[in-house]
Amino acid sequence: MARNKWFVSQPLLIVLKVAIALAVFMLANTVYLLLNSLADKWDWSFFAVGKTTMPVIFQVMILSHTGVGLLLVLLMLIFGIGHLPRVWKRYKQPGGISGISYLVLGLVLGITGLFILSASASRDNAWAWWLHVITAFIVPALYVLHRLQSLKNQPSRSGFRRFTLTTLSLVAGLAVVHLLTNRSVVLTPEAQLAREQGLHNGPGAPSRDVSMFREGPFVPRGFIPPESPFFPSAATTSSGGYLPSRIITRGDLGAAEKIEAEIDAIGFVKDTAIGAETCRRCHQDIVQQWETSAHRFASFNNPFYEATIVEMRESDTLMNVWVEKHLQQFPDFGPDGIGRAKSKWCSGCHDPSLMLAGKMNQVVDRRSPEAQAGLTCLACHAIDRVHDVTGNGNYNIADEQEDPYLFADSPSGTIGAFLHDAALKARPGVHMQQLQKGFFSTSEYCATCHKVSLDAPVNNYRWLRGQDEYDNWHDSGVSLNASRTFYLPPAKRVCQSCHMPPEAAPLGDVAAKNGVVRSHRFTAVNTALPFLRGDEETIKRIEDFLRNEKLRVDIFALSSGESPQKTMALNNNPRTLMAGEEVTVDVVVRNQGVGHTFPGGTNDSNEGWLEFSVQNELGNTLAISGYIDEAGHLDPMAHVFKAVMVDGHSRPIRKRNAQDIRATVFANVIGPGTADIAHYTFTVPEELAGEKVILSARLLWRKFDRAYTEFAFNRNPEGFKQFSEVPDLPVTEIDADRIILPVAGKASRPAARTEILPVASGNPDPNLWIRYNDYGIGLLLEQDTRGAYQAFEKVAELVPQRLDGPLNIAKTALQDGDLEKAYGYLRQCEDLKAGDPQVAWVWARVRQEDGLYKDAAKAYTYVLKFFPEDRAALSQLGRTYFLDQQYQASIDIFEQVLEVDPENRTAYYHLMLNYQALGMQQEADLAGMAFEYYRIDESAATIAQQFRLENPGANLMAQQIRIHQLEFDRPGGRARR
Repeated sequence: MARNKWFVSQPLLIVLKVAIALAVFMLANTVYLLLNSLADKWDWSFFAVGKTTMPVIFQVMILSHTGVGLLLVLLMLIFGIGHLPRVWKRYKQPGGISGISYLVLGLVLGITGLFILSASASRDNAWAWWLHVITAFIVPALYVLHRLQSLKNQPSRSGFRRFTLTTLSLVAGLAVVHLLTNRSVVLTPEAQLAREQGLHNGPGAPSRDVSMFREGPFVPRGFIPPESPFFPSAATTSSGGYLPSRIITRGDLGAAEKIEAEIDAIGFVKDTAIGAETCRRCHQDIVQQWETSAHRFASFNNPFYEATIVEMRESDTLMNVWVEKHLQQFPDFGPDGIGRAKSKWCSGCHDPSLMLAGKMNQVVDRRSPEAQAGLTCLACHAIDRVHDVTGNGNYNIADEQEDPYLFADSPSGTIGAFLHDAALKARPGVHMQQLQKGFFSTSEYCATCHKVSLDAPVNNYRWLRGQDEYDNWHDSGVSLNASRTFYLPPAKRVCQSCHMPPEAAPLGDVAAKNGVVRSHRFTAVNTALPFLRGDEETIKRIEDFLRNEKLRVDIFALSSGESPQKTMALNNNPRTLMAGEEVTVDVVVRNQGVGHTFPGGTNDSNEGWLEFSVQNELGNTLAISGYIDEAGHLDPMAHVFKAVMVDGHSRPIRKRNAQDIRATVFANVIGPGTADIAHYTFTVPEELAGEKVILSARLLWRKFDRAYTEFAFNRNPEGFKQFSEVPDLPVTEIDADRIILPVAGKASRPAARTEILPVASGNPDPNLWIRYNDYGIGLLLEQDTRGAYQAFEKVAELVPQRLDGPLNIAKTALQDGDLEKAYGYLRQCEDLKAGDPQVAWVWARVRQEDGLYKDAAKAYTYVLKFFPEDRAALSQLGRTYFLDQQYQASIDIFEQVLEVDPENRTAYYHLMLNYQALGMQQEADLAGMAFEYYRIDESAATIAQQFRLENPGANLMAQQIRIHQLEFDRPGGRARR
């Protein structure tokens, strides 16, 4: 039967037919994509794309979905513009309403599709994706409704039938092609070759069995087989062999001419973001943040590191059996092979694009993009596992599969790059599965490179602990793992809490959530690197970070030879000094916001110190400790926060030559929530009578000490070519305190001043008790229990409702061995707050010392309910079981200790004792070997002693209590630099 004429012209009819044909494909395409989504969600393995693969047919369908969808919107607009004038009078009829709704929602569908291509892949714009999905269901339904409501052009049943059958046939065809498509991981050519050679199960692979490569029954947890291509680094690759450096750099090597120009100008690459340009297309904010980070400048683009690594590679000629075996296994090292091999211990964390590609085996071309890359995006994000918590770069790089999306190698700004990004944004799950692992938000991830140990293959000596931010954090209140902490924060903090805080993402980073991303500046304390680059903004960020409630300086107490007691809270209790008397001023430095020790990192080259000065009313410096001399060197008698270590000849470690460390002379650091006290003694000059003196204390920081800066400058002139002389690195004032005190003459001397002056009633400082508490903590840590009692008693007086006073007095009594006093104050704690686990820790320790082992064990067990990874509580519980002759129970507990800390020598020692008690000699021998491996070499103390005899400043800092003598006979005092 003849049908009524259409309200369309012949050209519009062609447009309509083309649109319907494309709609068939679009509908089939959508069903296909929906089936894939359901298959992945419900784990239909026979059909699912998978979490790490992207078949070509699937990506073609995603891209065609975008292209055809946009074309359909264009055709709809063309048809609508031509069709509406003919039917406008009927807009109030049902067909008109459905038609206009179809047109409007079709535009919404197209606009949200375009938005998805640009911004909606970000979490903040997920609403656009959902709107797109919802309208995708509504628009076809509206079109059908519109046709059914048409007065003259209702579709035939046969037409619907043909449309449906064609669509279903196309879906079936796509499904068949999909099933026949390779959906397994596509290996790189290099990974395929490695598998053919069996390297994926070899010593450089994550599946290696290290016991196969170690002679003897004891195999350390972090043992590295010399047969590994990455030895002595703990790093592995999924392929088990060297990877192509493009895995780390993403092939974004930058313009060669620009790189050459930068190196010629300043000595290293500063502006070319090697290994990040592809990532920048979606992660603009994160890349911009990373560009200023110390991570980016970690390799040969760091002149300080380059000086150290080159020195090691060229001067270390001490062979050992492990290095010899490695050189035999990999004969491509050539001259200087010993130093080159050992240098890979550093390169696993500093030079992954070189070391993992086998390029550290030969002379490194410092001008190459790989040498100037630093830690790129993929140096961290290609890690798919951390082997354990022993550090030393013990990660695995997933190198067998590259970017699975189409046109992955297309340069930015090309059509290929656009299509690649469109496919990725449409299906970001695979990308996220590859490059965003759940453990990235844990401190264990950071421990990979921020926990270090040295062993005989590197130092030709024995196992030694190096820098270790992980355990310093884990065994503290910050991690909520230490019941014995003095201050317990309300919530756990991890590394990322401080060093990757939320930061605004104004450039539209697709990873942004609520407008912010996790900062990739990794802000910490390194002001030296931005100084070399002239990056004042980053220096300011670092200084602001350091000053943001990280540490506090407090000139807290003063005593004199004539007064048997101290005046505490000196600013609240001003005291008159007497001309001619000798006084001692106590300066407290509290770690109130650093989640590990201050300082952390490489403390043999770090330099934190207190500058303490006495000035007259005019501001002239009369005496000073902690000055910097004209040559840029720090006062050797200063109160410092760093470590001094020596080699086997008692020479100081000043080149970051960690492989030569044999003994620690001193390591003065402040643990989380604890305090350090510097004592300054001086005689008040007679001529100051009737005047006032200004006591000033400043906590100062310089990333590298002068000796190391001089070494780096002289060893690496190419890296420092922009400087004509040794650079003066910035000195940052972290915190300061200042007190003004009057000086009286002898004639006005009071008869006696023995009392601790009372705190004024209604004191406005609600945190005064914290200052007393910090002072007591510092005194307790330097074993001045008498002074600690006085401070903690004041805490109990100021805040009688808190546990801190009586609990810390109980701790002090325990250290003094006064168990009865400890019991008394613990009962006070129970009256204040019964069942507190931090109080239970002290109960357990006191009962253990009292020989009440069963009671002590119950208390430790109670503590562990609240602090299950408290290594100190576990160790003491294990020892308590041992003392109570419950040997198997003790063994079980010490095995738990090793799960927390696999290198805990105390645990191995007690395991040895327990096994011996049970007559299990073979197990005892094995534990004994482990203890001998990790124990401290007590004979090394003689090496440190020789250095102390020759260096009075180091000898002073090695004392339990450090008293610094101030002299007033320096002409004009010492000027601050």
